[in-house]
Amino acid sequence: MKKKPVPVTASELEEILDHYLDAGSDLNYALKIVGHPGIGKSAIVKQVAERKNLYFIDTRLAFKENVDLGGYPVPDHEARRMVYYRPRFIPPETVPDNYRGIVWFLDESNRAHPTVIQTLFQIITERTCGEHALPEKTSIILAGNLGEGDDTTITEFDDSALDGRLAVFQLKPSAQDWLAWAEREGIHPSVIRYIAMFPERLWDEENINPNPRGWHQVSRALAGSYRINTEMELLDHLAEDPGGSLERIIHSLVGHVAGADFIAQLTAPRALSTAEVLSGSEEKLARMIDGSIPSEDVLWALSGAVRAMRDLKLQNRGDLEPPDLAELANVLLFIGSARSDLRLSFFYLLLRDCGIFTQVPAALNLIPDEKRRSGLLQKFTSIIESDDE
Repeated sequence: MKKKPVPVTASELEEILDHYLDAGSDLNYALKIVGHPGIGKSAIVKQVAERKNLYFIDTRLAFKENVDLGGYPVPDHEARRMVYYRPRFIPPETVPDNYRGIVWFLDESNRAHPTVIQTLFQIITERTCGEHALPEKTSIILAGNLGEGDDTTITEFDDSALDGRLAVFQLKPSAQDWLAWAEREGIHPSVIRYIAMFPERLWDEENINPNPRGWHQVSRALAGSYRINTEMELLDHLAEDPGGSLERIIHSLVGHVAGADFIAQLTAPRALSTAEVLSGSEEKLARMIDGSIPSEDVLWALSGAVRAMRDLKLQNRGDLEPPDLAELANVLLFIGSARSDLRLSFFYLLLRDCGIFTQVPAALNLIPDEKRRSGLLQKFTSIIESDDE
């Protein structure tokens, strides 16, 4: 039976890597990180390795065979035997000068040839690769994609002995972690603002696009290929060349739906955003109630807010903490104030996808206005009672 991955956010994975890499080669297990393509698995490992002054080696197993890792045989005529030269893409014999150790990142392990899987067992358990010993202070980290719905080929780890020597984590990116990283890395301001307003657009768990890597690529395309450094410059470019090459590149990098919405938010922004629902904007709530916000915009924002709640629930792996409860209260406020058909649909969606039924009363108690609070409680109670009937 395969080991079930433990879900972690980017910040949680960084903490795990911090402790794991401090131990170097003293541990009798290796880390494996799984997740959808483009969510930052290799980038996080590389950043932590560089911060700790560890020599980082990235080997893509999808394009390797057993002989590639062990080295090609070369005849030693004097000794009358074959010797195996050390491949350049495995760790060197000693830790390079000015580094504290080595991180060997074995990516795309899910697409590795079956013979390579046996070599992985040797690497993890014996600290050797073919005839080549790994230097001390070498940390082994495997990574792979999930394979369902992302067009990747999966090689199952059929060997329970190997599976038993892995600590397996599934990376689930959060918009909060990504936005903090984006600010540090100088990601284009228009991309940062869009993800801040619509955090559910950072990645789509059901499809390959959008994903964090794609948004990073959009940022680089804007600043690098088109020399567009500000949001105003981007608006001017889109006005001068509507439907042009830049729009096509954005669609290609993050998918048509997310790409088109990103551009639409610049040229004709929606009247209500996910972020405004989560923060409980009184101005936007009043406009929604009086009908001045288009129904389509309300649908987009409420859908994003429900997804944000689902992601928070997954990250907490338990009850929501007080700051997240406040966001839940705001989501309930907007759902309860929406027209009756939307109220019914999104309340059920919130309960079904997020599993937070027991926390609804605690969230409603955070709404300071007693009249508003009791009105919402009455609306949601009537929905539950009608369903029981």
